[in-house]
Amino acid sequence: MNLKRSYRSLVGGVWAGVLTTCLGLATVTVWNDSRDYERTIRDARSTAEAVAQALGQEANRLVSSVDMLLSAAAARVDAHTFGASQVYTRQLLSGLMGHIPAVMAVRVLDGTTNSALFGQGGAVGGGGRPTDADLVRAALAVGQSELAIGWPTRIGPADAWFVSVARLVVPRPGETPLVAVADLSLTELQRLYGRLDLGPNGAIGLLRSDGVILVRHPYVPDKVGRSVAGGTLMRAAAGAAGGTFDGSASPIDGVPRYGSFQRVAGAPLLVTTGVSKDETLAAWREGVRQDAAVVLGISTVLVGLGFGLTRALMRHRDLEAEARRAAGMLSAGEARYRLLAENTSELIVLAHDDGRRSYVSPAVRRLLGYTPEEAVAMRLRDCLHREDLALLVTQARRLAGGEAQVSVVCRIRHRTGGWVWVEGAFRRIPGAAPGEPAIIATFRDVGERQRHARALEEARITAERASQAKTDFLASMSHEIRTPLNGVIGYADLLLADRTLPGRHRRYVDRIAAAGGALLTVVDDILDFSRIEAGGIALAEVPFAPAALVDNAASIVRGLSEPKGLALDVAIDPAVPDWVRGDPDRLRQILLNLLNNAVKFTPAGRVMVRVEAEGGTLRFSVTDTGIGIAPEQHGRLFQRFSQVDGSIRRQYGGSGLGLAICKGLVELMGGTIGVESRPAAGSTFWFRVRLPACPAPVAEAAEGRPAPVRPARLLLVEDVLINQDLARAVLESEGHHVDVAGDGAAAIEAVRARPYDLVLMDVQMPGMDGITATRTIRTLPPPVGTVPIVAMTANVLPAQLETFRAAGMDGHVGKPFKRAELAAAIARHRADGGASVAVPTLVDVDAFAEARTLMGRERIDGLLGMLAAELEQRFRARSGDRAGLAHDAHAMISAAGLLGFTGLSDLCREIEEACLAGADLPDLHRRIEAARVAALAQIQTLRAA
Repeated sequence: MNLKRSYRSLVGGVWAGVLTTCLGLATVTVWNDSRDYERTIRDARSTAEAVAQALGQEANRLVSSVDMLLSAAAARVDAHTFGASQVYTRQLLSGLMGHIPAVMAVRVLDGTTNSALFGQGGAVGGGGRPTDADLVRAALAVGQSELAIGWPTRIGPADAWFVSVARLVVPRPGETPLVAVADLSLTELQRLYGRLDLGPNGAIGLLRSDGVILVRHPYVPDKVGRSVAGGTLMRAAAGAAGGTFDGSASPIDGVPRYGSFQRVAGAPLLVTTGVSKDETLAAWREGVRQDAAVVLGISTVLVGLGFGLTRALMRHRDLEAEARRAAGMLSAGEARYRLLAENTSELIVLAHDDGRRSYVSPAVRRLLGYTPEEAVAMRLRDCLHREDLALLVTQARRLAGGEAQVSVVCRIRHRTGGWVWVEGAFRRIPGAAPGEPAIIATFRDVGERQRHARALEEARITAERASQAKTDFLASMSHEIRTPLNGVIGYADLLLADRTLPGRHRRYVDRIAAAGGALLTVVDDILDFSRIEAGGIALAEVPFAPAALVDNAASIVRGLSEPKGLALDVAIDPAVPDWVRGDPDRLRQILLNLLNNAVKFTPAGRVMVRVEAEGGTLRFSVTDTGIGIAPEQHGRLFQRFSQVDGSIRRQYGGSGLGLAICKGLVELMGGTIGVESRPAAGSTFWFRVRLPACPAPVAEAAEGRPAPVRPARLLLVEDVLINQDLARAVLESEGHHVDVAGDGAAAIEAVRARPYDLVLMDVQMPGMDGITATRTIRTLPPPVGTVPIVAMTANVLPAQLETFRAAGMDGHVGKPFKRAELAAAIARHRADGGASVAVPTLVDVDAFAEARTLMGRERIDGLLGMLAAELEQRFRARSGDRAGLAHDAHAMISAAGLLGFTGLSDLCREIEEACLAGADLPDLHRRIEAARVAALAQIQTLRAA
């Protein structure tokens, strides 16, 4: 009876706990869902408000830009009465309209007669639109406080809309007011709003303050121009600069939304956004359903648990019998596991923490040749290789430190005396009682795997040695070819710098220089062939003339074609741009390779080079009347070290590498290359690359030399007399004082004897080389030990350049050197820092005074403030960001020129072109930073005057 009473009490307590838990869980869930509902609505309103504010700021910027454009247009039209040029006005307005894509047309109307005084852009030209009279009346009504907005108008049969905006301008007291009008494309704004995502039923709109719809996303063409005055939105927006609204269905599509609105400064416009109420609450409703399901599920589990506990109590009587049956099953399982251990192929060992083994499986006979009893009795140091003992001890300590499993690969002695490679896995036995084995280990034979690993390692070492041999060969070849090329190209440059050289001789020398440059490009391509395969070649991006490039390549090859009686013609498509941007050296290398092949394989006839414009690409083709190639052989032409057959190699020579290099370079430029040929019918090799058109570069100083710099005292360390003579002539022609040392030891004595601004150090010299000399100089006390040292060497492989830097060199100039590169290296590294940054005259006083007279003092002061704000935000430090610097410079060209800052505008244009031409970034940053600081100071002075 007491047992039954206790059972009833226990069951009652269980069910009371179950019901209490279910009720509490339901209460907490309802409270959380209520809070989630409020938070969901709050988040939707915040989202709509944030998007509205962002679009409002974007609309403010657009209105400000249009306002500035209209003011400038009116001012220029007023200036026409004083003789100002309409051509300049159109150029100025074209530049400003180019920065505002939404502006379709601009015109200036007489505020009294509504007649058009000036017009630019659009289909109406200078004649105005029928709605201009209403727009003039609206502009006169609002005055100069804000822009006037017209009615949206559809353009043509397509669903394209525009709206006209007007600005009242009174040039001077008592004169006829002017109304400047701009047609804004609502399609541009529709695209902008279409990129924003507020959900499938979200909405974004731009309205006039009277409720007329101008732009709406989702786009409904028939709703443009419709008024929503009197609706929830317009009631909420009455008298408010911004806010939110919600609840009611939209009068446009009937969708209820949580919305926000923002007024646009300077124009009677309203930006509005809305998030669908149903979409906003969809996730919350789904969450409520999930919460209900969870509560129901947990309640079901709790109820089931209650029934389970009740049944557990009823089965308590049977537990003793179940425990006895389980003990019997455990004994049977242990017997089965031992049977498996004794018959598996892997060696199994049970051991204690002190290393004693209590069990070794019979697999030890097959693996090591011992009996299990012998293996149990053996000491660890007697069977384990002494080189692997420390590793095994380390892994045992990790296992003792708490790791669940460790593994080790080691050698164990076989009964025959040999060594067997095995892999052992050690695990701790959980719950092992004191005195019982605590570790279980399994061992398997990995001898074959170790043999494969040794073979792979030997293959890797062999491959690395072969790669190093290739690198050494390329380094030696580079040095031996570049050294004589240094003399050829250097003396050609010196002759070209001589203005007294006759024209015919100048052409000869110019072709020598071009051929030397082409040979240098071939050497560089051979050295970089492995990098072509890996995509590691960096292409230049500079302006060049395609016609001049092709003519230069043809002139080089004409010396080979004329002795064979071959005609070499050049045809340039008139549609080919005069100037394009790309890598002329790489293109010349490709053309020379194709032209040389054409001349080589053409016994008689002609060779034609053709350049054609195809869309945004240029197609270069070399056609010959030579021996031709069978179609089935075309696939082998662009493979490395491949020619059509062995007879070609024997008759014409060649390594079969040229076309493979051409293919790699063309594909690196993003282009394609191919061949069209038949036996005895000649061949056409062509390639197509994208080379964007660009303006002609600004003319450089005479003979392409950089601007004069302050002379420096230089030490030239060079052992070859011809290189000494050449480098000294080039440096002294720049005004530098040059001392010469013949080896590294003489260089050390020279820097100890007198101070130098820079040391130009050759690397490979007899006696003490340049690397050793540099390291020795760096150990000397300052200022001797800190003199700038620049390597001037034919060793230009990456590993060699890294060695130069590690030795203490500050930079390098490759042989054969170019005068501009040598001058740039001296200016960059010289100890005295070179010349200071000069700031040009930034403000044209007369142009600024005219702009202030035309626009008025208050207006010009506001524009100066905007220019200062732009200068504060732009031209910040951008490490290596050439595109960013060019973008900032481009953005400032028109704004600075409009206000009379012609010097700043010209400097920005120069810096944009220099960025695109690949000029030195640190120098550009220094120049524009100095000009920016000076311009801000002048703006402050002009605003205070």
